[in-house]
Amino acid sequence: MLTIFTTHRQQTATLQTQLYNAHYRRIYNTCLRIIGSPPDAEEAMHDAFLKIFAHVHKITGEKAFYAWSQSIAIRTAIDRVRKKKIYFEPVENLAVIDETPAEEDPAAWSVEAIKQKLMALPAGYRIILSMRLFEGCSFQDIAGALKIKESTVRSQFARGRQKLLQLLNSK
Repeated sequence: MLTIFTTHRQQTATLQTQLYNAHYRRIYNTCLRIIGSPPDAEEAMHDAFLKIFAHVHKITGEKAFYAWSQSIAIRTAIDRVRKKKIYFEPVENLAVIDETPAEEDPAAWSVEAIKQKLMALPAGYRIILSMRLFEGCSFQDIAGALKIKESTVRSQFARGRQKLLQLLNSK
């Protein structure tokens, strides 16, 4: 009986290792884009994997697993931001940003430049931009996850996008 239990534990550990190795970069990058701090993103990634391993037996299919694990990573990262007490600025307290369109030359921007400038944004902008642009969340989903009004999400997205463009176009 003990060998059967040991074999099952070994198989579970092997499957968990395979899942981790196949998905840790994606989960880490999701957490990093939302949190903005590599050590905190790493901890959030590990927390997300603990949640994933606890319930992975309920998921069937690779596409279902991908979407499910991504949502766990997003929620775990948001929980970590809340725990660190990084709050979203109320819309009325945000600095006014010039509404004239910035010069957009996406060909001139490197991926590293975009990542660097995104991390330079205030937490509220960075989180909303990351969730919308990289994770594909709707405004309604973002509002629900962050427990803020959808109008606040839309406003911060527009302002954050404008601020990101300004940073990308500045020398």
